Amino acid sequence: MCVIQCSQAPAGLYMIGTRTDATPARARALEDDPESLARTDPLAFLEMCRDHYHRTIRDYRCVFFKQERIKGRLKPEEQIDVRFRESPFSVHFRWLRNAGLAKEADYIAGRRRDDKGRELALFKPAGLLGVLAPTVLRPIDGPEAKRSSRRRLDQFGFKNTLDLVIRYSRQVVGREDEGYGLHYAGRGTVDGRDTYIFERRLPYTGEGGPFPDRLLIVHINTEHLVPLACVAYADDAGDELLGSYVMKSPRFNVGLTDADFETPALASR
Repeated sequence: MCVIQCSQAPAGLYMIGTRTDATPARARALEDDPESLARTDPLAFLEMCRDHYHRTIRDYRCVFFKQERIKGRLKPEEQIDVRFRESPFSVHFRWLRNAGLAKEADYIAGRRRDDKGRELALFKPAGLLGVLAPTVLRPIDGPEAKRSSRRRLDQFGFKNTLDLVIRYSRQVVGREDEGYGLHYAGRGTVDGRDTYIFERRLPYTGEGGPFPDRLLIVHINTEHLVPLACVAYADDAGDELLGSYVMKSPRFNVGLTDADFETPALASR
């Protein structure tokens, strides 16, 4: 199980490259003291993390720990070996522990569609179905997918995570007096890797509402500036877990190719 800790221990700072549209003051803050920018303008810091990711990372492998509450029921923590590529957007999941409906999944954006135009992923079913049908195609937003996860396969990844955190954070800018907003909460670690911690609060009204959670805790790795952990709660106190997502042992730009995501690669395992 992954360990997430909060601390004030010092960590090496990654010198973030600046955008051409960054103000001189912000550019200096990014280069000289990233933590100061995180503290004074957390939303801008996350936007810069997203820009940095876009410039520097093409693909990665990692082990993904996921636990979610779906339809009021907290599922067991899943452990998944992941291969991910940004272009074309490609995801391969291989469950190592607590597989649900599938043991493996392959998704390449735009590669497979049904007669209704819905995007499809290729799955290796778990259990008896896997004996009867070695592989099946299913819509990434179909009923089985919704029973299995809070997010679709095409919403996976570091950049998508930053996109979602930023998008909902923007919607509560200026509402700090109501108890909403995004702020920097200090230093921590995720599996021994130093992180910057952010907390975000939204006007959550329950599953199916316009906002995904009440309290979100995000750990941004100080070295690669990616969200190694996101933990979402339905309440301020952090008693009711909605979803925990932790990336362990990421390896970046490993050179993944179509062979790592195509149907024969899955069917042959």
